[in-house]
Amino acid sequence: MNNKILIEIIVPMIQEEYDIYIPVSKSVRQATQLLIKSINELSDGHFPIKDNNILLKENGDVLAQNLTIKDNGIKNGDKIILI
Repeated sequence: MNNKILIEIIVPMIQEEYDIYIPVSKSVRQATQLLIKSINELSDGHFPIKDNNILLKENGDVLAQNLTIKDNGIKNGDKIILI
């Protein structure tokens, strides 16, 4: 599973956290869309699907949308915030 990493997604809107595998070669924009759909399903629709969600590192830095997950320096075990 070298092409995926396990991250912890923190979703303040619904006060939930999820451990999710994401592909490291996807752009942050693509990964965000995958995460939104997954969290919407995992939360039974409590997290709405929107186009303007962003991913932040735990320290508050916004992930660059056009770079890949790997190029943003995200690695196994990192905590990412979805807002």
